[in-house]
Amino acid sequence: MKKGEVADDAVKELAVGAADQLIDGGISRSQAFGTVADNIGVHAHTVRNWWRAAHPELTLSGEDRMALAELHTKLAVLTELNAQLTTRLRRRTETSGGT
Repeated sequence: MKKGEVADDAVKELAVGAADQLIDGGISRSQAFGTVADNIGVHAHTVRNWWRAAHPELTLSGEDRMALAELHTKLAVLTELNAQLTTRLRRRTETSGGT
């Protein structure tokens, strides 16, 4: 497509279908959008936007993204705590002779 040219619904549908096939084949969404975009001459974000419009049930709301970010933060803290506790337990076991 040429810059400034508006894609019709058929092009969008084909692009979304191609992205779906790539994603179903195990390629990440980002890679799929980039591959399709390169092939039809648009930006990957354009394909992503078409895909999101076609699959609203698969996209996260702003609230969902915030909650997910909070969970990632909690997971990082708990992972670090687990690593510290594991290290202390190993040291304790080693100094007590394994009993």
